[in-house]
Amino acid sequence: CSILGTTYTGQYEDTKAINDLLIQRNIDCPIHVDAASGGFVAPFVNPNLVWDFRLEKVVSINVSGHKYGLVYPGVGWCVWRDPEFLPKELIFNINYLGADQASFTLNFSRGASQVIGQYYQLIRLGRKGYRSIMLNLTRTADYLAAAVQKMGFQLMSQTRGQGLPLVAFHLNKAHGYKFDEFAIAHQLRQRGWVVPAYTMAPHAKQQKLMRVVVREDFSRSRCDALIADIKLAVDELKKVEAAGKLEQHQEHLRSHATRTGKHQNRMNQHYSDEKHSLQGKHGKTHGVC
Repeated sequence: CSILGTTYTGQYEDTKAINDLLIQRNIDCPIHVDAASGGFVAPFVNPNLVWDFRLEKVVSINVSGHKYGLVYPGVGWCVWRDPEFLPKELIFNINYLGADQASFTLNFSRGASQVIGQYYQLIRLGRKGYRSIMLNLTRTADYLAAAVQKMGFQLMSQTRGQGLPLVAFHLNKAHGYKFDEFAIAHQLRQRGWVVPAYTMAPHAKQQKLMRVVVREDFSRSRCDALIADIKLAVDELKKVEAAGKLEQHQEHLRSHATRTGKHQNRMNQHYSDEKHSLQGKHGKTHGVC
């Protein structure tokens, strides 16, 4: 599986390199592209990026309409290159409609409003409309990325359409600040912003970072307001640190981190012996998208 837009940093994995390596080493292994986030972005912003059925080893692609497809949750799509690659386990043969019929949809009743919403957006916006929106999101993300870099943060995400329109960044250790990204996120929450601070995947969890996902309604003026509040948050924490009150501030953060009290480990005991997966590590699912 190759991910087109990782959760942590929004980067596109190099599907073409994986495809070429499989061919070079004569390995018969199909590729599924998890384009949940990037499937509605890359074709319009970076059309020359080769990640799809142009690669012979790619046999299936999934994409979420409720992310950059601009539809309410939850609707998602999976497309196969050819019927021969569709797993037989997903096919249900039914005859209660009067004739034998093969179905590979989800096997339970659900509303179709999201499908209709996606159909409407595709017709209303078209290729030109989606391209206009995604290019605008990319420009806004680049504008925000340049601003946080100017403030001294280090970027973990790509710019200029080489990744999702999001900005992942962390503090520069060279500055020697004693406060961290979680303290900044708390300051921003007090100003009305929900900017997540988190740690990277296992084996890199010592790295803390923050992430701003640029949506269609995140205008340039709203971006300027966020930039101003990030500056204020950092300045406030600098004052707290200079006054020698950082420990009291960190204790306040720990006691007000959640409304439900301490974090509970919801790890499934079935995976408790796994050391290589997110599920075995702390209860998250195996995929990061």
